[in-house]
Amino acid sequence: MKKYLILAGVSIISVVPILIFILEQPKNDFNEHEKTSDKTISENIVSIVMSSSRPGCEQSNCYLPTKISITSGQTITWINHDRGFHTVTTGYYDTPNGVIESPQISPEDNFSFTFYNTGEFRYYCRLHPWMEGIVQVN
Repeated sequence: MKKYLILAGVSIISVVPILIFILEQPKNDFNEHEKTSDKTISENIVSIVMSSSRPGCEQSNCYLPTKISITSGQTITWINHDRGFHTVTTGYYDTPNGVIESPQISPEDNFSFTFYNTGEFRYYCRLHPWMEGIVQVN
């Protein structure tokens, strides 16, 4: 019994300095993307809504707005407000067209793309193919 008490005491003494170190670290209230970028997010924002990684969001909205119209040369920024990872891929699920193929967008991170060609660009999430949106470029 004495052996277990000594082991427990040593374990607690080992953990306390680690906890103190963690708690004394400065809090960082901005994400890595904001820290390394001097750009401000554009006014053309599409929100990837909470719970869009679950089937059923297509009944309400997976993206807000689902359709957005811009002028050639403007940038759209997709912001991931969901807890899951997402992508922005143009085309249809079985036939992406290669105009946009974003990396995975982490929760609370964003992805931006500037459109120079006019037309209607349908997009979806490769990880959640029920998520679909449209960009109309005039």
